[in-house]
Amino acid sequence: MNTTGTTETETPEFTITRTFDAPRDLVWQAWTDEAEMAQWLHPFGVSTDGVSQDLAVGGRYRYTMTNTETGETFPTGGEYLEIEPKTRLVFTWGDPDAPAADAPVITLTFTELGAQTELVFHLSGIDGKPGDGWVYDGWDEALTNFGRHLAGESLG
Repeated sequence: MNTTGTTETETPEFTITRTFDAPRDLVWQAWTDEAEMAQWLHPFGVSTDGVSQDLAVGGRYRYTMTNTETGETFPTGGEYLEIEPKTRLVFTWGDPDAPAADAPVITLTFTELGAQTELVFHLSGIDGKPGDGWVYDGWDEALTNFGRHLAGESLG
């Protein structure tokens, strides 16, 4: 796993680019399979009990993260806006019941690089930067968990 090209702009958005040592088919599956998502879709110190989704344009997804120390829960979800299998996935993120027009939007781009896959994660509609201890850091940690999951590590 390798991290490159973090950018910031004056608009409320940020991008994190990672290259994973896994073929694009496996990266796509790990991002879209409910059971696999439940393994890695959370920052450090948090667990995800389960993920439910309707992987279709206009379909919704939902999961609840639980802080492993305090027990505080964070219901999260959104709506799928665009799906190009194994290439591009666009969805809203945040309050699972929020209307799509009011929610931040995540765009994922999956690029095959031989046996590796570059994943460009772009979040628009909310600020984030390294060290914010919140959105950017949370997604950065989730992407680290994603890479560990792809490498076959137990996130226990």
